Amino acid sequence: MIIPNIKVAIIGGGPAGITTAIKLKQHNFEVVLFEASTYDKITVGEHLASEAIHEFRKLKIPDSLLIENRIPCTEVQSAWGNSEIHYNESIFNPFGNGYILSRPDFDADLFNYCTNVGIDTKKGTRISKIEKTNSRWKLFYKSSSIHVNFIIDASGRNSKFFSNRKTRKQKDDGLIGITKNLQPIDKSPILKSHLLIESTSDGWWYTVQNSSKNLVCTFMTDIKIWQKNKGAHKTFWEQQLNNSIHTKERLSNFKTEDTFSIQSAHSQLAKNIIGENWLKVGDAAQSFDPLSSAGIIKGLKTGQLAAESIYNYFNGNKNALKTYENEIKNQYKSYQEKKAEYYGNELRWMDKPFWYQKNLIIKNIKHFTIIPQNEFSVIEGNLQEKISFLNEQLPEIDFEILIKNIKQYSFVKDAVAYYLKEQKQTKINPWLFHALESLKLIGILK
Repeated sequence: MIIPNIKVAIIGGGPAGITTAIKLKQHNFEVVLFEASTYDKITVGEHLASEAIHEFRKLKIPDSLLIENRIPCTEVQSAWGNSEIHYNESIFNPFGNGYILSRPDFDADLFNYCTNVGIDTKKGTRISKIEKTNSRWKLFYKSSSIHVNFIIDASGRNSKFFSNRKTRKQKDDGLIGITKNLQPIDKSPILKSHLLIESTSDGWWYTVQNSSKNLVCTFMTDIKIWQKNKGAHKTFWEQQLNNSIHTKERLSNFKTEDTFSIQSAHSQLAKNIIGENWLKVGDAAQSFDPLSSAGIIKGLKTGQLAAESIYNYFNGNKNALKTYENEIKNQYKSYQEKKAEYYGNELRWMDKPFWYQKNLIIKNIKHFTIIPQNEFSVIEGNLQEKISFLNEQLPEIDFEILIKNIKQYSFVKDAVAYYLKEQKQTKINPWLFHALESLKLIGILK
């Protein structure tokens, strides 16, 4: 039986925070749920796997709440690995047809449901400061403050709570989503929709029409690629759209729109997931690539897992939080393997930064095609950027000297011989084979 008068604060009203709040309330905790926004921003992640219905029922959330915010997702279309459309039930998830959600309406209705079941909800309320007071926490917001026994950080992938230089997140990439909300030319109602994924040379497109009839259109790319456009946002968008085939065709049925939003979409794992009377959940603990279509379902599942861990912790199981942390880390490792597998199916643009950064792990190269008699020339485009990437991955090799010798001698056997001479090495470094293959893979050698 739960110790009475345990008060928990949850910072963040997304699926993970809301799920944790509902489950803790069912365990008779006193719960305060804070959400900084008023649910008025466009969000990436409109696709919900059908598996989520089972999670809703476990939480005793009425089906009617979900029905109000969804239309069936009849199929997931993807042009990935080649230009042909492939039809999938889901990208990673084998559970069948899912749903297209109208977000942020979905999150707002879930938040209101929390209010209806007796959770103390504070919408549009940002936490300004947190202080430790003996065995409790003091949270400051607006002109008020509150004392609680436990804090749950559900504030998303950009969480600043319980983080410092020593506990920075394990950030895997610089993925961002550039999103426009486009209105249809045809105003007739829609009864179903589909998700379209299309890869291009600098990233990939994600489009879906929701129940409001608008098309949520997002281009996923690396933040460094975006920053290179130097403010020419409209030109960048048009260039990327022209690089597509199926996305460009789909957008022809919608009005043009200049307004856009940018959101972080990088994969990351928090180095510290738990602490003394606090834990992280949802994207604050581990953030997944939108390609996984797992963000919402992950929030629903890990929110329940977090709540059960806290319940067990306050009922005497002092290992409960550590067990939770280990489970989150295992989930992230499994996710990384699946992500690498799916990105690895797209090899058409390995000479482009977005794709070689996703797909090339030099020390994992197993198939070698270069022989000593090969003759190569060096392609100069984006050379310094590629060399920096290679040096970071394989510091055992001096890529600048290796490339200099290939330029000068062209034949592999000669370039390697002079490289070894300059490095004052008498034996071939085994990583040289990986280095040469990587130069070919990312388009430095031809």
